[in-house]
Amino acid sequence: MRPTVRALVRQAPLGLRLLDPTTRTDEPLSWVHSSDLVDPSPFVAASTMLLTTGSQFRADATQDDYDAWVERVVGAGVVALGFGAGVHRPDTPVELVLAASALGVPVVEVPWRTPFIAVARWAADQLAEEARDRDRWTLRAQRAVSVAAIGDGGLDAVLRVLGEQLGGSVVLHGTDAAADHGQVDQGQVEAEVARLLRRGARAGSTVTVPGAVVSLQTLGRRDGLRGVLTVRTPAELDTAARAVLTSVVALAEVTLERDVARLRGQRELWRQVWSLLVAGQVEVARSITRSVGVGIAAGPVVVALAAPPRDSPDHATEAVERLAAGRPDVFVALVDGRIAVLAAESAVDLPALAAAHGLRIGVSDVTDLDHLAGAVAQAERALAVATSSAEEAVVTWASLAAGGLVAALWSEGAAELASSRLAPVAALPDGDELLACCRTWLEHNGVWDPAARRLGLHRHSLRARVAKVESVLGLPLDGFAGRAELWALLQAVGAGVGTGPR
Repeated sequence: MRPTVRALVRQAPLGLRLLDPTTRTDEPLSWVHSSDLVDPSPFVAASTMLLTTGSQFRADATQDDYDAWVERVVGAGVVALGFGAGVHRPDTPVELVLAASALGVPVVEVPWRTPFIAVARWAADQLAEEARDRDRWTLRAQRAVSVAAIGDGGLDAVLRVLGEQLGGSVVLHGTDAAADHGQVDQGQVEAEVARLLRRGARAGSTVTVPGAVVSLQTLGRRDGLRGVLTVRTPAELDTAARAVLTSVVALAEVTLERDVARLRGQRELWRQVWSLLVAGQVEVARSITRSVGVGIAAGPVVVALAAPPRDSPDHATEAVERLAAGRPDVFVALVDGRIAVLAAESAVDLPALAAAHGLRIGVSDVTDLDHLAGAVAQAERALAVATSSAEEAVVTWASLAAGGLVAALWSEGAAELASSRLAPVAALPDGDELLACCRTWLEHNGVWDPAARRLGLHRHSLRARVAKVESVLGLPLDGFAGRAELWALLQAVGAGVGTGPR
């Protein structure tokens, strides 16, 4: 505990006397200093108790003189005064007590037999004991965190223990590796988290919210941030608490990097398991995953294919992979740059997942493990629409099938036929861009100007690209039949999705 005036006057051997019990006596003291200067304000720090014998006050000093002196030292950080009686004055001047009391500052009378150094030594001993207490607390807290780190709870347990030791709450943002260990104010804190992540550099900051202070610290390397750790406490963290937080940040970074390395190392295995599942080798796939403690959902399932955002594909992929960790109802594999998810019905909140990580997701109808190939084809088609849509991040096969005859007739065979028919264009260096331009042009009913504006091209440039596709395919696009055929081919194969000029 920091020394206070209340605790000081209780030290009987010092013989101190509090002159106005109505003043603030529980203000923590940072130091005890003595001075008889006319203006000692340059030499005091915040939360100082100032001792004086009063030699700076003339015998004819007025109340205004005392008021001015007290206001000056209080403005510099003095929170308590001590007057040495019997040196220049037999007693503490009433004017000094009145001036201090008007500001709520306590005045303590120090008797002749008690040297100022004795008062300062008592305060120094209290401050030293407080420092030792904080050192002991730091050791206990770091020991508790270390025990949690080597236990079975992993990073989740470490963050929970950190919150307990700091008397606050801890949240790990920007990753699914840990849970929320207490409610942190949204809005201002979330905005600061987003700012730190956008900045992309190692950094820390502090945000003051009603009734609390939130300390933020990024996790990960400068070129690969893994998230932001936020710690909400009633007051700003002191040096000891920051030392514990620093050790937890190091543990969290090591744990997250280790988890990422483990997930990346398992990707080829999960891709092979996915191939077995789609090929109908369900029992073989189960035997492999069961041996490493990974589950494959039984009963009704859905297939979801997700396309990660171009600007942060690794982070989004890792977040979805962590989603399946330790869950028997969700299986995730990375296949050809897309994230394949096999999950029990309603096991994953796909819209929330898409919003959190910038994903585009296509979802199949509910099926069973014996009919995964058809469900994958449905999810492929839905993903093609989701990726080309500016509004819908998650598209279901059910919504497509309800949308018309073309969608209902679509099949895996149709996709193969469309891919074969469009192969000559796709093989060109700018093939994907050409097909994307055609898709946008057809979406604008073959009208050149709005389609060109959407693509950021001049209409003559768009005409040239459409004409190139027309020539390569040998498909006349100046009439309805040719345009309808190209549209059906693009719909079937999902060509050009997410590509093209910006």
